[in-house]
Amino acid sequence: MILSSSEKSYAITLNSFVRKTVFRLSMRSLFSWLLIGVGLSACSPRAYSPERMYQPQQLQKDFQIMRASLEAGHPGLYWYTSKAKLDSAFDATVQALNRPMTEMEFRRQLDPLVELIHCGHTNVRGSRSFERWRKHHTPKDFPLSVFEMTDRIFVSSNFSNQPELWKGQEVVKIDGRPAREVYHTLRSLVISDGYNQTFKNTTILNNFPTYYRYWYGEKETYDVTVLDSLKQEKTYQIQWKKEEKPKGAVVASVRPVTGQVRPTRVPALTPTKTYGNRHAHLSISSRDSSLAILDLNTFSINNYRRLFRRLFRQIERNHIQHLVLDLRNNGGGRVAASNLLMRYVMDQPFQAYQSVESLPHSSTYNRYTNERLARTFMLKVVAKRLPDGRRIIRHATRTQKPVRKYGYHGDMYILTNGGSFSASSITAANLQFWKRAVIIGRETGGGRNGCTAWTIPYLTLPQSHLRIRFPLFKALTAVTDPNEGHGVIPDHPITFTAIDLLANQDPDIEKVYELLRGGRLVKE
Repeated sequence: MILSSSEKSYAITLNSFVRKTVFRLSMRSLFSWLLIGVGLSACSPRAYSPERMYQPQQLQKDFQIMRASLEAGHPGLYWYTSKAKLDSAFDATVQALNRPMTEMEFRRQLDPLVELIHCGHTNVRGSRSFERWRKHHTPKDFPLSVFEMTDRIFVSSNFSNQPELWKGQEVVKIDGRPAREVYHTLRSLVISDGYNQTFKNTTILNNFPTYYRYWYGEKETYDVTVLDSLKQEKTYQIQWKKEEKPKGAVVASVRPVTGQVRPTRVPALTPTKTYGNRHAHLSISSRDSSLAILDLNTFSINNYRRLFRRLFRQIERNHIQHLVLDLRNNGGGRVAASNLLMRYVMDQPFQAYQSVESLPHSSTYNRYTNERLARTFMLKVVAKRLPDGRRIIRHATRTQKPVRKYGYHGDMYILTNGGSFSASSITAANLQFWKRAVIIGRETGGGRNGCTAWTIPYLTLPQSHLRIRFPLFKALTAVTDPNEGHGVIPDHPITFTAIDLLANQDPDIEKVYELLRGGRLVKE
């Protein structure tokens, strides 16, 4: 197309205007993105300071929101502690919030209060900013793990720069404090279901270094007083040092639990065949080919249907007559996975839960909680609303039918300890109640009669941004016995000795072989 001179002049002017406009818009866009970048940088983990102080008014505002939310939404708030006692603790805590505090100091004020609820699914977590900051600042934990035996404290693992400290050595003092006092102080911070103590023991055994740093503060070095071989006190100044594994060394496979350390080469566990994955591991015993050990360390398994089908198919093909279900340190997970496992081993229809219900839904805590869509779906679609406002999950109480194909009907033993929590404790409780299995080990960390769980949102406090994790449903197991506030009590309680711990022995599995030799089978 041919343009006249005036048209050409207009086109040049228009083109220049467009280019200038685009340039201006680009610069504005670039400037806007720079501002956003600066804003994001200000919100980065580097901008967060754990030393930031919150004023008493801010702390008390957060506290009142936490209290009102727990009172409105926690279905087991007064299950194990009376309202009068808890109210008194609430009042005492708010009175203590009378000075500026950091996030960590505020959290330490809340921990003893939340422990009084006696709900293992309820706890206080750091803010998201703190969690992001922590990823860039490796904490300096206390460099020793310890265990308690007859009210004395001993070294279980040494991660320090002092090789003179040995496993089994008695610890007398830590930073000038009696070791026994330190141990019991940290143990009291652990929240368990009801009046259970084994969960506390297990948690501290697994996490003593972290709990010590959390409660007493982070340090470069720590003073530890121990008894030497002559029973004389000797003090070391220690700090964390990563231990390098020697090449070609045979390293024990340790399950971090109270009184449960299992080496890889114990004859009782030496398998002739193994199946499964890191979540569920099936071993056929070389000492008795009719016995298999199913080590299940979690119910949080995505492909649990396929996995269980494969495992129980192998149990049938290997003609297993005695099955050991190892639930030690199984912290729970999916209810559906737990129910399916019970269906594979039950020989009659059964009910896993008597009831699963929540308090009337309240807007008190709703604006401060996460996962609102999922929570609303659970409360208003899955759960049925009763006339009084409570909500129940009906499908949880329906009768479960045993799996026909590959279902197991032989003798069954379950190994438990303080790390058996939530869904794994409920599994053990139901199978014991229905007389389907013999329980061996220590009391489970989760409640025998039930727990508060199912839907567990986080309540974010608006000032400090601490997160309070608390469940919205109370689930009662099939157990109809009175609730005494404890976990599943084993039919054969096993107490570990110091020798068992230090030598990586496993008396639990040895008890199974002892019962088999004695002919004391489950169905007698």
